[in-house]
Formats: sequence, C-alpha cells, structure tokens
Amino acid sequence: MNLNTLFQGTAKRVHLETFGCTANVGDEMKMRAILRNAGHEIVEESEADVVIVNTCTVAKRTELNVIKRLKELKEKGKEVVVAGCMPAAQPDLVKSILGEEVAMVTPMDICNGYRGEQKLDFDGVVGIIPIAMGCVGKCSYCIVKRARGELRSYEPEKICEAVKSAVERGAREIRITSQDCSAYGWDSFDIKLPELLEMVTSVEGDFRIRVGMLNPFTVIHILDELLEAFDSEKIFKFFHVPVQSGSDKVLGDMRRNYKAADFVEIVKSIRKRFEYSTICTDFIVGFPTETDADFFSSLNLLEEIKPEKVNITRFSPRPGTEASKLKDLLEREKKRRSRIFSAVYHTLAFAKNRELEGKELPVLVTGKGKKGGVIARDTSYRTIVIKKELPLGATYTYTVRVKEAKSTYLVGEVVA
Repeated sequence: MNLNTLFQGTAKRVHLETFGCTANVGDEMKMRAILRNAGHEIVEESEADVVIVNTCTVAKRTELNVIKRLKELKEKGKEVVVAGCMPAAQPDLVKSILGEEVAMVTPMDICNGYRGEQKLDFDGVVGIIPIAMGCVGKCSYCIVKRARGELRSYEPEKICEAVKSAVERGAREIRITSQDCSAYGWDSFDIKLPELLEMVTSVEGDFRIRVGMLNPFTVIHILDELLEAFDSEKIFKFFHVPVQSGSDKVLGDMRRNYKAADFVEIVKSIRKRFEYSTICTDFIVGFPTETDADFFSSLNLLEEIKPEKVNITRFSPRPGTEASKLKDLLEREKKRRSRIFSAVYHTLAFAKNRELEGKELPVLVTGKGKKGGVIARDTSYRTIVIKKELPLGATYTYTVRVKEAKSTYLVGEVVA
C-alpha cells in the first residue's frame, strides 16, 4: 500500500514504533518524512488516531514480540497499520491477527513512497540514512530476502543530499545502513561503497559516519579501497562484519559464500590499518547442521579474533527458507551452546575493555543515558557512559578518562 495515499487525504495523528535493525529505524525516518509532508502529525500512542507498527521477523523471538504487540493494540481498539518485513514476508500471519482488511505497508512501498528530496525525520543528533534496499546474498536461513528482495542501490547524489540535509538540521552522527553496505553499487552504479564514502565525507559540516553491516563475501572484493576511505577522520573506525560461524561446513550450509579464513584475513587487514578500531561480528549458534565440533570451531574463532562486540543469535527456523526444512536442534541444546558462547565473549570483551581503564579518549556525545547522564562514542564507536548531563552533539569537544570497564561499555569522566 502506498503510504502517501494510506489515509486518503485526511489528516491523522500518527504514532510510529519500530522493531528490528538500523535499516528498519531508517525506514521509520522515511515514513515520518512522508507522513509529515502529507500533513499528518506524529504523536505519542495515547494521542494517536493510528498506530503504525514497523515490524521485524528475522528471528522467532522477534516475531513473537511483534505478534504480542499487535494483539495488545487490537485489544485497545487502536487502528493499526502494519509496516516492514512481516507484511512483506508473512502477510497471512498479519491477517490472522488483525483481519483480512488490515492495512499493510512493505519496505518496497516505503522505498517507492520516499523521494530523496524529502527530509528524513530524526530525533536528537543521530540521522539514519539507508543507501540501498535488499541484498545480493542467498543465505539459506534468511527471511529478510523475501521481504526486501534483490539489491537496489540508491543514487549517490540523493544519499549525499540526505546527509547534507541531516547535518544542516543538527545531525552529528550519520548511520549509513542497508542489508549489506559493502554490496552498494553492485547492481547499477560504477560507484561502489569506497567512492560513496568519499562523496559523503566531502559534505561540509561537523559530523561522523558509522558504516553499517559489511558482509565478508562482498567486502573482501573492495577491502583495500574501503580501508583507504575509512582513513577519513569523519568515519568511525567501526567495522560490522558478520561471520555467523567458524565452521566452513556450516558456512556452506548457510550459503554464506566465504570461508572462516576469509573473515580472519579481513579482520587482520582492518587491525593492521587501524590498530584502534572496533570489530563487531555476529554468530548464529545452533544451526541445524552444527555439530559439537562445528560449535567449537566457532568458539575457537571467537577466541582467536577477540572481537570488541558480538551479536549472538540462537538459530530459529523462518518459514519458507531452505534451512527451515532441516531437522532443528533441541532448544535446550541451542540454549546451552548460547550460554557457553556468551560467557566466553563477555570474558574476552571485559578483558579488552579493562586495558582502556585510565586512558583519555575524545568523544562525541550522541544520546541520553537510561539512568541519567549521557552516552558518548569514541573514534572507534565504543560506548562510553558519562554520569553527567552534557549537551548532545558536542563533537570531540570533550575528552573523557575511562574510570571503569564493563564487558559491553565503558564508564568515563570528563577531564577536558
């Protein structure tokens, strides 16, 4: 359904809420821009005529959370529009909850409804700018491909216009996002991600860029050029490269198109160029064909690489995917492996963060803390909690001393 014509010209008070990844949050910002441009008002849920739920269905747990929320809104008697990946990949599931007449908006509808000249809507000092829709992968477990389709890169000039507009309106952190940023331009442009980043960093203003997910089988083709582009002081030295498994056999079953050694080579190249950087990666634990030996291959890879940040997901079969036809492991076994993996990661991450205690780091203040104070990011995008009220968007104005290390963040105090 076209978001521009969703409410048939009647001005509405609309509340939006989003589940899932940064790309989904970027889609929410697009929707906000489209709705405001059409004369609608963005409000809190209590004041809303309509609630738009921007959904994610990447894993069973997320799907269940979305279903619970949709049922809550139905019980409240709210008019609900369901957007995002669930209506694209599982429309019948949405209809089973909210009825056959439920309004649904897919990611492609959002993409088609948004024209680059419109301003992205955002709160605070963080702007999220999608650079593409879809991907070039064929992962056997992934339902997102059904929702977002093949790669469709956005025009580089429009991306730069969006960055310029966001910076002019106060954005100090720009998150470049897509399902696979390192595949940018593979479908249509001579310009690939390194050239795009050079264009974006040439935009005037005081801001920093966080680049989103870089899949190993696409990033390896542009790695040297990408590292050159990352040399800009405007880019956080943050590399999200999801490996998913340390077993070549499992990676083959996942249809990931690379080997564990390729991932290791990528990480070594990054760290050789940028000694102080953040390696973020993802692991899926308990894939149907994962044996104990395969699991320990992943554990060994984790201990070898010692990434600064790890997202750990227990495998859950997604409807319509190739992997959903395989015999699933027992849930208790997946939980056991996940607990072991998580414990090792937190031990490694805590040890690495302890090495930073006493260090002084320049930071960008990006958000409010949940319990007061603010959240800041250093040059490698590490999370630093400062227990003091500071203005958002202060770009490297502050230097903090790391007082205390946790496994997933640092605690700092302002020294200058």
